[in-house]
Amino acid sequence: MKMLNKVGLFLSTVLAVSVFSVQDANAQRRFGSSRGLSGDMALGIGLSTVSADQDDINRVIDYTTNGGFANVKNMGSALEFYVNWSYRFSGTMYAMVIRPSYFTQKTDGSGAAGSYDYELTGYTVFPIFRLYPLENSFIKFYMQTGLGYGSLSGSMTAGSKNLDFKGSAFGAMGGIGAEFCFTDTHCLTVEGNMRYMPIERNVSTGGNCTAANDIPGVSQCGNGAEVERDGSDLRTTMSGVQGLIGYTMNF
Repeated sequence: MKMLNKVGLFLSTVLAVSVFSVQDANAQRRFGSSRGLSGDMALGIGLSTVSADQDDINRVIDYTTNGGFANVKNMGSALEFYVNWSYRFSGTMYAMVIRPSYFTQKTDGSGAAGSYDYELTGYTVFPIFRLYPLENSFIKFYMQTGLGYGSLSGSMTAGSKNLDFKGSAFGAMGGIGAEFCFTDTHCLTVEGNMRYMPIERNVSTGGNCTAANDIPGVSQCGNGAEVERDGSDLRTTMSGVQGLIGYTMNF
């Protein structure tokens, strides 16, 4: 329900901005001769937060905390670092963006058996199609969508026991953003995106966890086997609402 509310709010925002853009349908023609419509390239770098709700891992953490093994907080939002290359097609509102990113999310705590650590790291690669419906010499508003791939590695440590695992998935994203260009070359980029990339299956890749509840709350963890919680596949995700801020340099 929480995710559906976020999706509804996001789609409402996109619709409102789209209506505003239609009302100013002549914008692209007015600024058709401005810089950025001549087949230019750009490089970008930045940071974002992702509201990736790791429900299954948080249930493992709840089992650990409620069982008195350790005091560990649930995982919060993830951090993501990105770079991208973009190309604006000459004389049009259209651009293509290639964006790889590095994803990290973790929490930790301690108990009688020692430290309890839970960490996820991974990457995504997204080709993105971008549309600039409204712009002037200072601000360039855009909408974008893309399909991509993500890989996520995880680790859990419970005292002397540890588990490494990995999963991957294809996904999709869409969002809106703006570039605030203080010169022809240097711009501040702000974006809001919705990404869908659940990872339904994770496989153990190492560690000394071999039996049920070696890691409290994990019911299967043998090397090369699917990682399970309560007899079902342990799921991870790179889905969520993404708020991004970055720097873009135009060539």
